[in-house]
Amino acid sequence: MNYLTIIVLLLVAGAIVLLFAMAGEMYARTGGLEGSPESTPGGTGVRPLEAARFGSRPGAWPESLAQFATGGPYLLLVLSTSCASCEDVAAQLADQPDTGDVGVVVTSATRVDAAEFVQRHGIARFPYHVDDGAAWVSTEFGVKISPSAAVIKDGRLVSALLFTDVAAVQAAVQATKEAV
Repeated sequence: MNYLTIIVLLLVAGAIVLLFAMAGEMYARTGGLEGSPESTPGGTGVRPLEAARFGSRPGAWPESLAQFATGGPYLLLVLSTSCASCEDVAAQLADQPDTGDVGVVVTSATRVDAAEFVQRHGIARFPYHVDDGAAWVSTEFGVKISPSAAVIKDGRLVSALLFTDVAAVQAAVQATKEAV
């Protein structure tokens, strides 16, 4: 083998690795096997998150979300600092009034990223919890995809939705709230 053949093979191998990395990133950003909320028939961008553990009640609530442990129904939005759709949703929250029945879980790899996300989007006016690595929300409710919305009644998960539009998810959740 000459050096040119080796260089070409290394370039091809590098291109294949890059292709798989891009495919993995796309998989992660679209919700993996759950699919993308934008692909919902009907165009609302809201669809059920069937992998969630409905009926589960956390063993302990974060202090900042303690009000969600009783009463309700409440809407708990799960946003990630590394998700482009979550950035859009967080920006939409700026136009939403704090009605007392909406909370936010910010999942992040670092507290610094979470603090910047909360500050940038004015999320601190809502009850919120910074969930390092999504450990709490995924363990307690089985919610591992963002942006997602959890409807909580008496501290239990009664509905979970994938969404990209705050107004659309609020309209969809209103029917759930009336049913519970």
